[in-house]
Amino acid sequence: MSGNSQKEAAAHVWTRRGFVGALGLLIASRSNAMKGIKPAADSDWRNDFPGRSVLKAEPDYEAWRQAMPWQMHTVERFPDMIVRPNTAAAIPGIITRARHQGQRVAIKSGGHNVSEAFLRNGGTLLDLGELQAVNVDPETSTVWVEPALWSHGLVRALEPHNLAFPVAHCATVPMGGYLLGGGLGYNHDNWGTLACDSILAAEVVLASGEKVIASPDSHPELYWAVRGAGTGFFGVVTRYKLQLYKNPGTTQESSYIFPLSMLDEATSMLQDWAASSPLDTELMMLLAHNPMATAETDPLDSKMCIVRAVTYAATAKDAGRELKKLGNHPSTEKALMKNERVSTSLSQMQVESVNANMGLGFGHYAVDTVWTNRLPDVMRAIKQHFVNANSAKTHFVVSPKMNRKLDGGAFSVIGDTFVGAYAMWDEASDTPASFNWLDGTSRLMRPLAVGQYINEVDAFRDTTAPKRCFSPETWKQLAQLRKHYDPTGQFFSWP
Repeated sequence: MSGNSQKEAAAHVWTRRGFVGALGLLIASRSNAMKGIKPAADSDWRNDFPGRSVLKAEPDYEAWRQAMPWQMHTVERFPDMIVRPNTAAAIPGIITRARHQGQRVAIKSGGHNVSEAFLRNGGTLLDLGELQAVNVDPETSTVWVEPALWSHGLVRALEPHNLAFPVAHCATVPMGGYLLGGGLGYNHDNWGTLACDSILAAEVVLASGEKVIASPDSHPELYWAVRGAGTGFFGVVTRYKLQLYKNPGTTQESSYIFPLSMLDEATSMLQDWAASSPLDTELMMLLAHNPMATAETDPLDSKMCIVRAVTYAATAKDAGRELKKLGNHPSTEKALMKNERVSTSLSQMQVESVNANMGLGFGHYAVDTVWTNRLPDVMRAIKQHFVNANSAKTHFVVSPKMNRKLDGGAFSVIGDTFVGAYAMWDEASDTPASFNWLDGTSRLMRPLAVGQYINEVDAFRDTTAPKRCFSPETWKQLAQLRKHYDPTGQFFSWP
């Protein structure tokens, strides 16, 4: 890179979802499609319903359906009815009505699920988008959150109390589905193993319409399932009680950019970093298109690896000490560019994750992920395949997992590294090619995996994927609990 090019690249802060800028702008524009829509008065139930609703036969239906996902790609699945209550108190009535109508129920917190599991053919789609309340108790360092509260909303609510939580790396990910499927967020190796480890209790509406509190002392088997069951959960979580953590006094980051031709060395450096167990530090590597590449650029140099460390420390001295140790790795001297010990914060990283002036903008998405104990083999397997990606926005996220101690919830499969493949494209006409590329990626990664991550698999394209996200014992136990709590199949389960 030239000096100017390096400075231009340095202006980007490489957050996990920093490549996905403008997300909030898109969400807002799509949500506007729902504003001002009044429910048709086709029954007394809808007249009295505290919220909004639309039937499949009504003119506004498709605008509503298209507004459900957070991304541009909307799958061709069509619920009979979409309801969006203003209050959680209305949910038992919605479930009871659906049961009397012989309809199954699908649940959406915020629409970030990449497979759009909330969109099903037939039945009722229960959209929890209005449930965004947050109630912080600084005395006990706990908080009750409703499922549609954005990660950024929780960060902002906690800042005045000097508290923090391992929210998602993208600001617009709501807490509901994120927590239910595990939650691989900020500082995940130090604030629990996953975000779901910090769930203290959950308020759940069951298939019967009954509302219960799931905790270690009340419905403990339901509490077990809430912590990791993901899209196969058999109830509606209307609130979570979460354990909070002290907000770090200082957050600093260092990043090093290598050409893809040096992927082996970048991977080795990342693994050496992880083996050194840096204190209060999150490690990551991103594989992305080199924005400085031209038609004459060598194919391997048209892509790049960004190896990144973020330290959440009590003081600037503590943060600097950890990052300096990592920066002393001999491979850092071979980086095309360094960006060392830069001050940031949870709030700043959240804002940058949806900054329209950074990263790749917004578009259509398809995702597949693996947990692996063979990271070098995975990187070698996908290296050339990544060069041949049909979109410059397509990227990989690699996240070493230094803390792999599971706490006994339904989340039961983990490896020493998370690898996520994010196919991203602009035009609908590129959809088949993008899914084909992702299918090829899956075929390369899966033989090297120990399992997958339920929050980011598409069980509609691969119905065997959910089973790979759980241990055999957990898979069996989830099935047994579903029969107990939802014996008639009121809630949609796996495809």
